[in-house]
Amino acid sequence: MKKGILCSVVVFSFFLFSNVALAKPNVEIKIKAEKETIVVKNGQKTPKMVPVKKVNSGDTVQYTLSYKNSGNEDATNAVISDPIPDGTIYVPGTASNENDLTFSIDGGKSFKKPALLTYEVKGPGGGAEKRTATPEEYTHIQWVINTVKAGASGNVSFKVKIK
Repeated sequence: MKKGILCSVVVFSFFLFSNVALAKPNVEIKIKAEKETIVVKNGQKTPKMVPVKKVNSGDTVQYTLSYKNSGNEDATNAVISDPIPDGTIYVPGTASNENDLTFSIDGGKSFKKPALLTYEVKGPGGGAEKRTATPEEYTHIQWVINTVKAGASGNVSFKVKIK
């Protein structure tokens, strides 16, 4: 009889703890790459975003990162990071939510506002010279969203130019 009670307690505890474990935020992210094309309809030229299939040097591509909190608790300080693709340059001023935006120049190890992204190089006299990074040197882009409510969704975006 004691075995049956012990087994029931273990099963009950499993359900109790598994429900507690599910009570948390779960932010999912989907990424799409699009470029603008001009569509002529009834003699009117209209810009339209279409999925990227092929790119050429000089093309501009927009990346949209859609996020959704499918959990049952709010997500606080949700971090959304994305690498700037190789062979591209971030187009300044094209990112959404610029107040929450930072960049990396070290492969995503650290993030800062553009004016604070600095590095040192040896100057002509051998001394260190401090420089501010340019968009060509950005390796990653990152947003921190203060709160993503349970069930809520949104998106952030940025553009790059193909080298």
